[in-house]
Amino acid sequence: MVQFIGRSWRNDLAQMVASARRSVLVVVPFVKYAEAVWLCEQMRPGVEIMTLACVDPAAVGASVLDISALKYLSEATDSAKLIALSSLHAKVFVADDTAAIVTSGNLTRSALDRNIEYGVLFHEPRHVRTVRTDMLSFARLGSRVDARLLATLLPLEAELRRVHADVADNPEPACKRRFDEVMQRAKPVFASAQVGQRSAHAVFGDAIRFVLSDGPRDTKVIQREVRQLLPALCDDNEYFFIRGERYGKAWMRRLRHAQQHLKKQGIVRYDRRTKTWALVYQ
Repeated sequence: MVQFIGRSWRNDLAQMVASARRSVLVVVPFVKYAEAVWLCEQMRPGVEIMTLACVDPAAVGASVLDISALKYLSEATDSAKLIALSSLHAKVFVADDTAAIVTSGNLTRSALDRNIEYGVLFHEPRHVRTVRTDMLSFARLGSRVDARLLATLLPLEAELRRVHADVADNPEPACKRRFDEVMQRAKPVFASAQVGQRSAHAVFGDAIRFVLSDGPRDTKVIQREVRQLLPALCDDNEYFFIRGERYGKAWMRRLRHAQQHLKKQGIVRYDRRTKTWALVYQ
């Protein structure tokens, strides 16, 4: 059964989440604290929750993403997981293998109650499993965010919102410089959420495998698609370090090394005739 949902879809989401007996998967770029609390209140005790979110300093500064909301979701149950994924734009909610909502709305009050949103709620297990599998494949591009990093991000949230408000109220160059300084300092910290405990080889290797899962690609296409997937880590304007490894301007070199590393492991192959890379196995 397929149900079309538009404005005021809060009740549809509440009923679906309440129906879950094992797990709830939340995939949204933006989350507000009140809605994170509300969502967890709909869940049965002991249900596992995994959240994929866009842990982005611009979104935090603009107040469309609350670090406190991510912290709440990451601590909702003993087995709760929070995955940072900077290129995330999908808005998907999945309950077990029994129901899924694919929608235009984030987990915010505006999206749930006021905006003109649209989406579908469906219960066909085969389609629900496909959606869940696809969302979990997205999760492998990011990393689990731990409590220590969230504690580091909380004071940055307050500073980002302060300078964002200042530059909105006062477009003077001094305010803009201060905003740029804070953003410059915040970017590597937020980018580290997507890296997690992985090495640069692993981060770029996972991205290459994700890109090649759609079929062979030449090097230029791989570079373009990986940059779209990992924009926070592929900044040509500067160098920055995460856990002692250099990112930013070094991203193309890191990507080439990851390609060769995957080739040596027998995970990808290079076809000299077509000049394309492909996965050895899917």
